[in-house]
Amino acid sequence: MAFAEPTIPRPTEAQAGEPTGASRLAHGRHFAEIDGNRIHYEVRGSGPVLIAPTPGWGPSLGYMMPLPALERHCTVVYVDTRHSGESSGPERGDQYTLAHFVSDIEGLRLHLGAPQVFLAGHSAGGHQVLAYGIRYSENLLGIICIDGIAAQDEARATEMLARMEARRSHPFFAARPGFVDTAVRMLGGQDTTPRTTDEVFAAIGPFYFHDPAIAAGVFATMEIDEQVQGYARESGFQRDNLLEDLHRISVPTLVIAGDDDFICDPVTQAARIAARVPDSTLEVIRDCGHVPWIEQPDAFDRVCDGWLRARIGD
Repeated sequence: MAFAEPTIPRPTEAQAGEPTGASRLAHGRHFAEIDGNRIHYEVRGSGPVLIAPTPGWGPSLGYMMPLPALERHCTVVYVDTRHSGESSGPERGDQYTLAHFVSDIEGLRLHLGAPQVFLAGHSAGGHQVLAYGIRYSENLLGIICIDGIAAQDEARATEMLARMEARRSHPFFAARPGFVDTAVRMLGGQDTTPRTTDEVFAAIGPFYFHDPAIAAGVFATMEIDEQVQGYARESGFQRDNLLEDLHRISVPTLVIAGDDDFICDPVTQAARIAARVPDSTLEVIRDCGHVPWIEQPDAFDRVCDGWLRARIGD
């Protein structure tokens, strides 16, 4: 199924109880009233505005901060999506569709008073920014899609499980008999036992990294709203297949992927995204999993620096 056009009303400029103009982009913490929700965002850096939403299923913005290469070139607006971090959100699962997240980005752009912006999104945040580009390219300067997902189709499922199976010989997994089997059953749908976020990450977290030993430390620092996970699942968030509509993105798009990412892999996700977006640049970072700014920060910064410099200048 292709991405459905948003059916919710187009946002108008939000009122947040603070002055309009530059103060909404001053460094530090802010809140904006968007679609009846109090959306938290933090501003860092200088230059053209770049909006960076969290993935939407629960992580707060702290796990993305800082992104120095983006902050060197842009005024980066890190956003807690509805019901994540310090943002409020509806207590209804039907209010967390992809259309709602796209509309929230547009509402925030209007709130900030920015005629055009860059967008950067990671994982399911990448899903959001690609969908925004399909709908609102005229409001964009460019998109950075970081290990993003475009389609949870059969090709993606096959590649994901194959990449998990390939890790069996890695010393980390070889020293833990049954670890790969448990994770494969979970993500393959054979094991549907209810689990908390901590339990899920304990079972599959190491697959997110080229060096699986760093997973525990990274996930321990993440703040995740468990309730919104249920709402996002109920709404079908991330289930939209964007591939058929990516040709409608008319702005420069940087597609970044770790070569060892299993969940948003470089073959069925990044390469297919780049092949369909007309003005795209694909960068695959070596020895890297799903979170490149943590696992390969120097390579990630070089890629972002070069792409942004080409569009903004020094």
